[in-house]
Amino acid sequence: MEREIAKYSYIMVSALIVSSLLNYLYQVVMGILLPKHEFGVLGVALSIFYIASVLTQNTFSWSGTRRMSSASRIEDVPRVFRTTIAGNFALALMASVLILYCSHKSETYFVPNALIVMALILSALVNSYASLLRAMKRFQQLASANVMSAFLKLLFAVILVMLGTGAIGGIAGLLISIAAVLGYLAYHATKIELPPSKGFVKDMIPETFFVSIIFLGITFIINSSIIFMRLFSGSDVLAGDYNAALTIARGPFFITAALINVLFPYISSPNSKREEYAFQSVKYIILLVFPICVSMVVDPKTWLNLFFGKKYMSGAEVLRFLSISIGFVSLAFIISSNLVAFEKLKVPAASLLIASIIQVAVASLNGNPVLISALSVVASSTVAAVLLVIYYVRRFYFKASLKHLLKIAVAYFTLSAVFLLIHLNGRLLSLVEIAVSFLIYFFILSILGLFDEKDVDVLFSPLPRQSVEGLRRIVSKLNSIGR
Repeated sequence: MEREIAKYSYIMVSALIVSSLLNYLYQVVMGILLPKHEFGVLGVALSIFYIASVLTQNTFSWSGTRRMSSASRIEDVPRVFRTTIAGNFALALMASVLILYCSHKSETYFVPNALIVMALILSALVNSYASLLRAMKRFQQLASANVMSAFLKLLFAVILVMLGTGAIGGIAGLLISIAAVLGYLAYHATKIELPPSKGFVKDMIPETFFVSIIFLGITFIINSSIIFMRLFSGSDVLAGDYNAALTIARGPFFITAALINVLFPYISSPNSKREEYAFQSVKYIILLVFPICVSMVVDPKTWLNLFFGKKYMSGAEVLRFLSISIGFVSLAFIISSNLVAFEKLKVPAASLLIASIIQVAVASLNGNPVLISALSVVASSTVAAVLLVIYYVRRFYFKASLKHLLKIAVAYFTLSAVFLLIHLNGRLLSLVEIAVSFLIYFFILSILGLFDEKDVDVLFSPLPRQSVEGLRRIVSKLNSIGR
């Protein structure tokens, strides 16, 4: 099963890399083609979409995936799927009414948000079909859909913006891509043979209440700060700088989401290794995702230069705060998803509700709106991560010690030192700096024994056998140095 998980992880991560590059191009090209104030409008509108869409992406969808993947009778699957569609559509309609009500008097945001509402309703159906395909482990189709969505969004957004439509064109590109992906997923869903059935699964509704709080809380922490910043500063230009930093900081979170998409059906299914799989997911977030956030804190200008050149360099300090926050959010996200898989919903829901309230309270303080908004993410993400880690370590399989923590600290320190010592100008050289730094970090992880031959088997098993054996020998030799 480990090989199967690794195979599907590679498919999803490969799709993530391609789609992330296309999404990167989308953000970069939009940042180049649009004036700063228009880029700020786009950033605010997209954040509203990300927050609202979590209702259809992570409530009935995740509950539906868990129930369909663990169903003891195939007859139960279509009933769960039908409930997922109905629930997602109802949530999308409620969110749409709220969005239109809050923006109907704004000359700047009414039309962008009207397009966001249309995209939200279509995404309710997209996420419903995605939950079915995920439960059936059709990761190839999901990976293709992710790439297709990013490509079409970029293509149509560029065309429309170049025709002079401004931020509206950027949002319209999103809408067109969602419509196309809906057709693609619906087509593949029709190929899954399900027995006829009637009715709905009504007991999904109480479960989705807590699930919605969990995932809405995660998405709210990540995306709401730019909305607060724009609300209290009134500046779309500042929102443009903030959006550039937030775009880069979100990167590690997307890696976390890809890992969760693959592991969630396996952790949800009854098996003797589900807690070990859950621990592995937390381990890889700490060793492979969180260090990216650390590097952004230490040297934010290198990351900004790589993605946007010098245009948004004024967002460097904001990136420091946002990146460490995303690291904590990623940790909270992986633990929350594991707890959802274990059907332990109340603690993560309460933790993320508390964290969201703290974020609103901090964001409402007087002071520099840019700094206050960034600090609100730090406060809320830290609280969420601490509460969830304490609960998870006490209740579930978690192999760690003070020795492990000290080794991780040494690895993080080494990575930070390399970033501080190497300073290269130019976007290509920034990429070289990042690659060299993380290569050294990988060697340190192996020397300290934090990354071993078993990890090679788990992460690289889909690669050709000779390549895997070569990596195992390298890691084994590095492990022996630290013994």
